[in-house]
Amino acid sequence: MATLYALFVGIDDYPERPLEGCVNDVQAARSWLERRSGLTNAFRTLHNAQATHAAVRAGIGDHLGRGGPGDTALLWFSGHGSSQETDDPREATGRSQALVCHDSLDRGGQALLQDSELGALLDAVAARGTHVVAVLDCCHSGGATRDGASGTTARGVPWRPWWPTDRPGGVRDGGGEGPEPLRHVLLAACRPQELAYERVIDGKVRGQFSHAMLDVLGRQGPATTYGALHALVEERVHGLNDRQHPQLRGPEDARFLYGNSVRTSPHLLRHTVSGWEVDCGHAHGLRSPGTEFTLLDDGEVPRVVVVRDVRPESSSVEPVGWRPVPGDRDRVHAVTPSALAFPPPAITVSGDPATTALVPRPPGSEPASPSDTGRLRLHVTAADGWARISGGGGHPVPDLPLRTPADAERVADCLAHIARWHHIRDLANPDPWLSSLVRVTVEETPVGTLTHTADGEVVCAYTPDGRQPQVRVRIHNGSGRDLWCVLLDLTDSYAVSPHLYEGEFIADGRAGAARRGEPVWLSLPAGRAVTRGAYTRDWLKVIATENELNLAPFRLGAWSPETAPSARGGGDAERGGVLRLTGAGGGRDAGGPAQGSRPGRWGTAHVVVRTQVP
Repeated sequence: MATLYALFVGIDDYPERPLEGCVNDVQAARSWLERRSGLTNAFRTLHNAQATHAAVRAGIGDHLGRGGPGDTALLWFSGHGSSQETDDPREATGRSQALVCHDSLDRGGQALLQDSELGALLDAVAARGTHVVAVLDCCHSGGATRDGASGTTARGVPWRPWWPTDRPGGVRDGGGEGPEPLRHVLLAACRPQELAYERVIDGKVRGQFSHAMLDVLGRQGPATTYGALHALVEERVHGLNDRQHPQLRGPEDARFLYGNSVRTSPHLLRHTVSGWEVDCGHAHGLRSPGTEFTLLDDGEVPRVVVVRDVRPESSSVEPVGWRPVPGDRDRVHAVTPSALAFPPPAITVSGDPATTALVPRPPGSEPASPSDTGRLRLHVTAADGWARISGGGGHPVPDLPLRTPADAERVADCLAHIARWHHIRDLANPDPWLSSLVRVTVEETPVGTLTHTADGEVVCAYTPDGRQPQVRVRIHNGSGRDLWCVLLDLTDSYAVSPHLYEGEFIADGRAGAARRGEPVWLSLPAGRAVTRGAYTRDWLKVIATENELNLAPFRLGAWSPETAPSARGGGDAERGGVLRLTGAGGGRDAGGPAQGSRPGRWGTAHVVVRTQVP
């Protein structure tokens, strides 16, 4: 049976600036997990003076490091955090963060546990196949003298003069060939630039984040997904203090404590202090009010919510024809778009009439007409039991068999997949103000050559001895404000992934580095011969917003006729994300933003990279 290796670190008894609720937090977390984890438990606890820098490091390496494939390693830290300005180019916020151990506050005491050091320790455990989770209930920013909400205490201290300002070696991301390295999942109490607070809750001093975590886990159970857990915890904490925003760094569809992914919709519905909300907004491509989402966890009669106001990162919605039942407001609900305000693709079919009769069209698509402008135009040529699809901007897909209803479904899935990829690639805010202040740069390294074409395309060439070119990619923020940015890699195999830069805040005037500054290796996709003249394209697209985005809709596997739709990410054609092609139906018109609608503060920037063999 799988084992849960857990390390609980709670520090109240600091030499100065003592806290009161940290030991309560980790005791409550341990008690709950002893009853509910469903795994074989192997726990270690460090309270107060036990939680030295050396002891915490040893607890991660010697205790959590015992985990192997199939096991889970959990670090739960409640205590002080701190931050300091840094010139390190890997820190897009301009500050480095650290956990304050018990022996870190005494002058001449042990060093802090800095974020890069902690990340490297946890990722080393994850590299062995262990599912690693870090729950950090502490401040991740400086300024502990800032007043908190009434009755609260901030879990942060200023940086001390004797603490080192240089960051330890090691990075949290790998670089190079092969699959992406396994990494830990982070559930943090607040944004890097914010404070986390504790207060009296139910007669005891508790961290607002830890209390919310255990309250939600008590209702949802340890098998809830990270996306659902974060959505509910964020709302609980926001109800106590609107200056603290919990963070999730990791896969939204993976299960807490177990790590395996579960098939679900990319979008979630939750009830907030302001009403019902879906985590889909302008920056996901949602254009106007009137869009409908259908709940997926219902019985025979589906329940629908309609969008009333579209914001950059989310939308406020209202139930249509139903009333919430007890418990609805305490849960998150998987939802799928069921009537979208997107222009459908225009599809032209030609060829052998006997074969064209089998050609399906995805729901919501329309035949092409001379008046089609600005819409994606796809063409299907059918003959002799085969279908050839053209019009997509990526690498040509292979001809598909078209002889049976199952073949026809595969052709329809291919059309929907290409349309979805194009919708992400072409996302743009009608108001270009913020987009003009964010840019992406691709920089040369000693491996391979880099040139620019007249139309702005970046050309990266293999070395003469056949080595893959390497580049460094940076996202620059010149907006005058902090922005949350994600970098999407859209390949010409019709795949989309945020793996190069999975969403972080970038301070004004600073740059975020893809793969934390490690080189980005460029290569031809598997199956394409590395021969003279061969090439591939990547569209590197930044989406910048003032708040975090739901990333699930931006994960799309490469198109392959052998791969089932559900295995490519984002759900299948019936349960897909915001980009799924669905019928307008019921008198709802597809189209652009409604008159007077505000696009919100978000923007995009992109660069096209061609990797070629000279």
